[in-house]
Amino acid sequence: MNLTSRVLNFIRKEGLVKPGSLLVLGVSGGADSVFLAHCLHRLRHELSVRLHIAHFNHRLRKSSDRDQKFVEDLARHLNVPITVANRRGHLGFPKLSEDAARRKRFAFFAKVAAATGAEAVVLAHTANDLAETVVMRLLRGTGLYGLRGILAQRRMGDVTFIRPLIGVTRSSIESYLRKHKLDHCVDETNARPVYLRNKVRLELMPYLSRLNPRIHSVLVDMAHTALDDYDYLEAQARQRLKESVVSSSQRVKIRIKNFTASHPSLRRLLLRLAFERLAGDTRQLTRAHVLGVEDMVKGGPCGAEVHWPRSVVVTRTRDFIEIHL
Repeated sequence: MNLTSRVLNFIRKEGLVKPGSLLVLGVSGGADSVFLAHCLHRLRHELSVRLHIAHFNHRLRKSSDRDQKFVEDLARHLNVPITVANRRGHLGFPKLSEDAARRKRFAFFAKVAAATGAEAVVLAHTANDLAETVVMRLLRGTGLYGLRGILAQRRMGDVTFIRPLIGVTRSSIESYLRKHKLDHCVDETNARPVYLRNKVRLELMPYLSRLNPRIHSVLVDMAHTALDDYDYLEAQARQRLKESVVSSSQRVKIRIKNFTASHPSLRRLLLRLAFERLAGDTRQLTRAHVLGVEDMVKGGPCGAEVHWPRSVVVTRTRDFIEIHL
């Protein structure tokens, strides 16, 4: 089976795309995103979708403007509309952290999706990115939620992000581009261990591959197992949430009796889901935040408070844990 057919099968199996949708493709000009653009352009009729390319120029490198022109030329060649944005400031200044650059890029993609009425934003993360993300989260400390790695589909705010290449390896993409003589840009900073991801990719993964040549597959399989297990726990927690919660748009009240009778995994997931209900997602909520509430419930007096990110406050009353804005 050729690579585009594998991507098509994955999209259909996961239900990532609805017929008639407009999709915004995040294209940097690198190998993965160039393949994404060519692949979905080839599949657009089979999927019954329309495409719109989005490119964000971070202006971090001397080659940033070259990459932008390449993507603009690619869009013109494919006859696909394109939206481009540039970060203000001269080339190379000021520097951005990897997370800050990602937030700016995702905010831009969300803006383009809203402006065009797109059904989803499509990103070019691969199986290699999934494996590297699992390793990075292990290094930083994580649980079942983090071990899921990068999801094929995720709702963030008002935007759905999909990743149809998450089952495809970087080497297979590079082989495809060579076979079809398709050019792409090369980010020279990817060859330098500057960011943590680069250090994992360039130094740690090769070392782990010597210990286990199948390390990428092992990590991807582990992520899939974690996803299945988390989905089950989340379903149980959502049911428990219905049974033990009184909620409104700005307040969630969990009955302490039901909370303390639950398994620790369900208790922590209940708190995450309550935070998600108020904040829209669980970004910035850490294990320490959740454990702080558990400690308060065990030994805190009535009226005790724990402050969570995004102006969310957790208060202990006699019978309830009240989570509110």
